[in-house]
Order: sequence, then C-alpha cells, then structure tokens
Amino acid sequence: MSISKHANKKKNILIAASEIVKEEGVVKLTLEAVAQIAGVSKGGLLYHFPSKEALIKGMVEDWTNNYFECINTLVNNDDDNAIGKWNRAYLKSTFSDLENNNLNSALMAAMFINPDLLDEFRQRYDILHTKLITDGIDPVKITITRLSIDGLWFSEIFGMAPLNEELKTQVFDELINMIQEDE
Repeated sequence: MSISKHANKKKNILIAASEIVKEEGVVKLTLEAVAQIAGVSKGGLLYHFPSKEALIKGMVEDWTNNYFECINTLVNNDDDNAIGKWNRAYLKSTFSDLENNNLNSALMAAMFINPDLLDEFRQRYDILHTKLITDGIDPVKITITRLSIDGLWFSEIFGMAPLNEELKTQVFDELINMIQEDE
C-alpha cells in the first residue's frame, strides 16, 4: 500500500470517529461503528489504531497538530506589525474551529475516556499561552479575549446558550478589535 493511501485510510478513520462523536456522542464511539463509517474492516482499523484509546489519542494528536499548525501559519502570514500576532492567530484559529465544529469531538472523547490523552495539548497550550502574554498587548485584554473565545467554545461544546451565527461573528469581531485597539 502506498504511503498516501495509508495516510488517507488513517485520516478517514479519524474523520469517521470524529463524526460519530459529533453526531451521536462519545458513548456511541465503538471500533465497529468507526470501521463501518470509514469503510474499512475492523482489522484494518486495528492495524492503524489497536484500541479505542489509541484511536482517541490519534484524534487528539491529529486535531492538536492541525490546530497549532493553523496558529503558526496565521502568525507567519500576519501582515500587521509584530504586536498582537499570536493573539490574532489564536482567536482566528479557535473561531475557525468553532465554525467547523472541529474542537468538540477529539477533546470531548479524550476527556470522557482518558483525560491524560490531553497532556500534549496542555503542554503546547502552555507554550502558546506564554506567547500570548508576551505579545505586546495589555495582559488584562489578552486574558479577557482568551477567556471569551474559550467561553464561546464551551458554550458551543456543551450547548449552553449557544450564539446564533450573526452574534457569534460580532463577538469575534469585537474580540479582534479589543486586541487591535491596544497596539
């Protein structure tokens, strides 16, 4: 099997697992269900992920890598001055994940099955947090914007008074304005 077919099959399995968690919840995440949706045999799934925990770890790793890669890309492509780059990238990446509903499934599955699977994410988030607070913006504004986007995420993930799309976009725009006003 070629490397790209191998990678595609693995990615399809991760996507299938994510869809199950999003649509039916973590309890319905079984290897059989994932194999069926991914269009692979259970043996094929087990080749890539030998257990449910390994599958969830793969989901978390895939999401974590994509999330932080997105932040780094946004920082590198930021046309504005150096002040606030990390905060803008964090807000934009998190908002994009909210819009695409990507955050929910991998992290929810890990929290439910084994919270230790989030250790790499926590470590990378700590590094990011250091970059956020040394980004040249008032630390109070940084904290307000970070907690606000995180709160928006929790509102979505737990379905607690989720905002309609228009208000969600307005809140995001205001958070961006808050950090740009401080530059």
